Amino acid sequence: MKRREFTLAVAAVSAAQAFGLAPARAQAIGTLKMMIPANPGGGWDQTGRNLAAAMQAAKVVQSVQFENKGGAAGTPGLAQFINTAKGDPNALMVGGMVMVGGIVLNKSPVDLSMVTPIARLTSEYLVVVVPASSPHKSMADLVKAFKADPGKVAWNGGSAGGSDHILIGLIARAVGVEGLPQAGRAQRAGLPRPARFLSHGAGGGGMLHALRRTFRNPQRHFQGGDR
Repeated sequence: MKRREFTLAVAAVSAAQAFGLAPARAQAIGTLKMMIPANPGGGWDQTGRNLAAAMQAAKVVQSVQFENKGGAAGTPGLAQFINTAKGDPNALMVGGMVMVGGIVLNKSPVDLSMVTPIARLTSEYLVVVVPASSPHKSMADLVKAFKADPGKVAWNGGSAGGSDHILIGLIARAVGVEGLPQAGRAQRAGLPRPARFLSHGAGGGGMLHALRRTFRNPQRHFQGGDR
């Protein structure tokens, strides 16, 4: 069994326990309604659909009804889930870290304190890379340029407010760059240029050179930063 499949199978058992079902009663869930607060084909969508397949294979549920609602780091989907699924024992939502920052960035009227965590399905590292042609050959090189002129270093990542955006903010804090990276290219008159964060693949393509894989505390685990 592949590691991903094993992880999802364990998650299915955890979900069954969360629903209060013993293995012999797993068939008590006829249709599970799964909210995926993202567009079809993305990471959350694939995770949710693989989870559903594992739950069906484990005979936890008979069928799964999916609803995708993307945009704004998943906050519209979260709001819909909270407003329509309250008290429904057969409703489940799949989300991720992007939503944590998205709630703050989008000033969402709902937050994760309004839902009940069931299981952690996946985890991943964040990797800092530059184009292979970049003059920066180490994290120390990149940090030096970042500190010298934050506005000249454009950080490219996923959704604004997501885990990539948060990581760059943590790096900025660790190396003493004032202010967190701003989404887009805006410059405030009379102040040093803020760091730039370009979301949704706004940077160029081509070969990449990995500088550092970051861990849970990026302030202590990258070259040229706070050790």
